[in-house]
Amino acid sequence: MPIFDFLDLPVSDPVLIFALVMVIILIMPLIADKLRAPAIVGLIIAGAIVGPGALGILERDSTIILLGTVGLLYLMFIAGVSIDLEKFSKSRGQSILFGVVSFGLPLAGSLLLAPPLLGYSLESSLLLGAIVGSHTLLAYPIANRLGIGKNKAVTLSLGATMVTDALSLTILAIVAAAVHGEISLYFWVTFLGSVAIYLVLVIFTLPRLGRWFFRNVRDQTSIEYVFLLTVLFLTAYAAQLVGLAAIIGAFLAGLSMNRLVPENSTLMSRVQFIGNTLFIPFFLISVGMLVDVRVLASVEVWLVALLFFILVLVGKYLAAKAAQVYFRLSADEGWVMLGLTSPQAAATLAVTLIGFELGLFNEMAVNAVVLLIMASCFVGPYLVDLYGRRVLLTEEKSSLKISDSPERILVPLSNPDTSEALMDIAIMIRGKNSTEPIFPLTVARETRYVEAAVASGEKLLSHAVLHAAAADVPVIPVTRVDFNVASGIIRATKELRISDIVIGWNGVVTARQRIFGTVLDQLMEQSDETILVSKIDQPINTTERVILAVPPMSQYEPGFGDSFQTVKKLINQLGARLIVLGTESNLNILKPFIENQNPELSANYKLVKNWGKVTDIIASLYNDQDLVILVSSRRGGVAWQPSFERLPAHIISQVKPENFIIVYPAEVEEHKKPTAVLRFDGSPLLPDISANHIYIAADGENSYEQTIERLVMALFPDRADVSTEVARKLKVLEPENLPSDLPGVMLTHLSTHFVSKPSLLLAISEEGFKVPSVDEQVQVIFILLSPTHMSFQRKLLILNKLGRMIGGNRTKEELAVSKNVDEIRKTLSAKLTILPGKEADEDDPGQR
Repeated sequence: MPIFDFLDLPVSDPVLIFALVMVIILIMPLIADKLRAPAIVGLIIAGAIVGPGALGILERDSTIILLGTVGLLYLMFIAGVSIDLEKFSKSRGQSILFGVVSFGLPLAGSLLLAPPLLGYSLESSLLLGAIVGSHTLLAYPIANRLGIGKNKAVTLSLGATMVTDALSLTILAIVAAAVHGEISLYFWVTFLGSVAIYLVLVIFTLPRLGRWFFRNVRDQTSIEYVFLLTVLFLTAYAAQLVGLAAIIGAFLAGLSMNRLVPENSTLMSRVQFIGNTLFIPFFLISVGMLVDVRVLASVEVWLVALLFFILVLVGKYLAAKAAQVYFRLSADEGWVMLGLTSPQAAATLAVTLIGFELGLFNEMAVNAVVLLIMASCFVGPYLVDLYGRRVLLTEEKSSLKISDSPERILVPLSNPDTSEALMDIAIMIRGKNSTEPIFPLTVARETRYVEAAVASGEKLLSHAVLHAAAADVPVIPVTRVDFNVASGIIRATKELRISDIVIGWNGVVTARQRIFGTVLDQLMEQSDETILVSKIDQPINTTERVILAVPPMSQYEPGFGDSFQTVKKLINQLGARLIVLGTESNLNILKPFIENQNPELSANYKLVKNWGKVTDIIASLYNDQDLVILVSSRRGGVAWQPSFERLPAHIISQVKPENFIIVYPAEVEEHKKPTAVLRFDGSPLLPDISANHIYIAADGENSYEQTIERLVMALFPDRADVSTEVARKLKVLEPENLPSDLPGVMLTHLSTHFVSKPSLLLAISEEGFKVPSVDEQVQVIFILLSPTHMSFQRKLLILNKLGRMIGGNRTKEELAVSKNVDEIRKTLSAKLTILPGKEADEDDPGQR
């Protein structure tokens, strides 16, 4: 009678065993949440209660051990695949240093206290040091769930884990060999040689194998997931063969697949979902089942366990606090590091059991280690849960908010072959903490076949919804019927208040098309949102390197900050190396934005002196595993040049990139912009402007330095020291634009405390000035002086307005031939909008 099998303890029926474990996995997190305790702690306690050391409902048999081992390896794999590889690479030396200290302090304590207090030999003391010096990333799922998985403190702890476990198991191998009398030169050559070969194969071969697999097996997420599992367990087993721990192999497998599994992707969602709901809970329950309640009655065991616990806690605390101070982390981050590096489980258990088999540990030591595991598994998760929340709040407060508007992404779909690629891009650029859904859209033409077109579109949308759902991303499918596809997209954009549009392009341009084709060209002309025009022929997650080209003055586009942040999020998700192509003024502004603002990226920078040759530079760098991203500008934008309309086609024909994205920053309409800054009623360019702010050179007067001196002296007529200092800085300042981009025109900007509000100086020479840093003659020079206390955003708005004013050849030609101030006023009045209102500095918080 099967019903009575439940009373036959421990339970032997495999179905019932699995059912009981599922009940524990279901109920314990709910109970732990009610008690405001980490779910991890609840699962460990449940394992202790149902295990052989308490109620004896379940036995820690081979099945539980197998699933527990799988869970541990899976945990290490997730840690490797989720780590911010950019930060890990930057802090690799710091991770090693922290790992050595985190291992060395408890080891030193063991060597110092174990012989006199416990009577241990040198070998036993070394093994005890290997136990208390190692740690298991038991609390990492908490950090990952809180969203601090890429925090520097967490990254350092992840790297330190590999170091401490490697040192722990190396000491174990050496002590075991010494006990058996096998220490020799042959042992060291064999061990180090096999490890070196293993590391070379894993680090250099696996990423290439993975990239080949993902490029050839496309749109089959289930097979991609099985591939990851295969890599995980083969790499873990190979680590055992060369004398390393399987957990080190699992972590290395995760690192090797890191760039191929973006954080916001369907595949990553599947990896984390299965691990967090099945494999990792099995591991936690199996850890709890190690606890033998009967040993709790022994005071001597408690005292030994207390000594072990003190060695762990004090050593790890000192290491974490030292790292906090040395690496300039916050106190909360220091506590998170302690919480991540104090739990004992995997390497601890392995070293203990082997030490027992070698006769170096007695049964009391084994029971004390079990109590140590139980205590450390409670303390570590609690610390990470408590202080991780504080770290998260601090990060959210300190992060620079680019825009307050909602992040809503529209993905127009028409081709089933590219729909998943476009949805993947949308998922990657969507903010991790965003609550806004993605809006896939199909537009059916208003014809007599409209019903069939709508049905076909709905089928395409259903596929997109399923793809996004697998990545746990909310989606609202949208269908529009319109006579014109572009009009349908634009109408949906306005109705849904869209901020970003991700749209596909086949890479084909004909003579009848201006840039991309009828629909895309109309969309750019009639919409103001950020647009990512995407030609994706290979899985984007296989990208090894991103070539990012940023044209001159792009940084002054109104929506450049938001759009560039979107590009950064995409590159960060891909984990690819970055090369930035730009002019000198571009790179000076972009470098701190790329490297110092989240997400922080490392990049190589290549100076483009002549933007007309950017296609040749891209072609010289490109290989088929690169993603080319071009930041462009709409017609009439600050950075727009006529060549921009031909550039995508030139790159397609000359470079032939398989993956190519053109980014058009948002264009804010005039009536939606903040109050303009260059006003005729408050700026130096008033209708009654003083001639002192303008210098019209006579024939033969083409010295740039003398022109600067004349203009500045006129601005500060009674302050010779000030005019000399300002002129000196202006002479060595690089122009904001290059004459090759705006022929004959130069814009220079200096921020100085000698002015209280923006001042604009203008120098004109029909013959042209000789500027030392420029090969060509410059006919029109604009010099903007802005106060140092003015906000950076305000300065961008001023430069934006200036860029629009001087962006056309016609304006330059009219200014160059101007003979007096009245002619200059007339030319500039046609370009600048006269806005009513107060003085510019009255409504600028940066000038108060």
